[in-house]
Amino acid sequence: MNYKKHDELILYVANEIAKTIPNFCGVTLGGSRMHGLDDDKSDVEMYFYSNNSSANLCHPNITTLDKLMQKFGATHRRSDNYLWNEAPWGPHSFFVIDGLYFEIGYRTIKDTKTKLYNYLYELDVQPHKDCHDLGLGYMPSGFAASVAKEKLLICEDDNISNLKQLANQFPNELICALRDEYFDAAVYLFEGKLLSAVQRSDVFLYEVISNRIIRSLMVMAFAISKEHFPGDKWNMQLLLATKWQDAEQFINILIKHYSHPIEKLEEKREMIFEALKLIQDNI
Repeated sequence: MNYKKHDELILYVANEIAKTIPNFCGVTLGGSRMHGLDDDKSDVEMYFYSNNSSANLCHPNITTLDKLMQKFGATHRRSDNYLWNEAPWGPHSFFVIDGLYFEIGYRTIKDTKTKLYNYLYELDVQPHKDCHDLGLGYMPSGFAASVAKEKLLICEDDNISNLKQLANQFPNELICALRDEYFDAAVYLFEGKLLSAVQRSDVFLYEVISNRIIRSLMVMAFAISKEHFPGDKWNMQLLLATKWQDAEQFINILIKHYSHPIEKLEEKREMIFEALKLIQDNI
């Protein structure tokens, strides 16, 4: 992989798109690259911020985007249009240039601040929508984690820095809300449907329910260190980088669970209990 060439292309694309954003105030780099965990399979996630108050006025129009993509020599990816807008994600562009896949998000400062405040202080922690690529739906914690960790590529004012300061906050009340939403759900599923799956030797039900439990416990594992759950990618590396002293033990329990023979459901469920107890002892 030619990282220098990719870095030059990313900055070029960022600067060119920035010229088309109404009331542009900055662009950030997200995804694997913001964590320094990118590899030759990684895409490029960028977020363009506007000071405009309306989400409909924070991105280029279709005609401008089409002309810009022609200039880039870009091809379509994921969508037949260069402007894709689906709830809860909001406006995005997906395209490929020289084999490098770009996912571009468009945000307003006002809307981003509102979403962060609702999550952090109104304690809006529930999934917003059941989406095809997230088993428990869109989670506000992932949005907060993204804003908090994104790397600034271009900055026109202090608005994005102020958003990042807000996103890095983790009130004690938030931990309680996450516990009520995710840990309590994990316990309920463990004592109910997971037990039924073991008693009936139903490996399919066991897989579905155990994954839901583990994902809920992972949310709490990050919360223990007052870190927002980032999503399902790079959980091991990112959790081990937190301040939670039991993170490695927790990860090892889950790895052991996943590698254990599927037909030994009682033993696998006992491992889930170990992970659940470890979280319980820390919240």
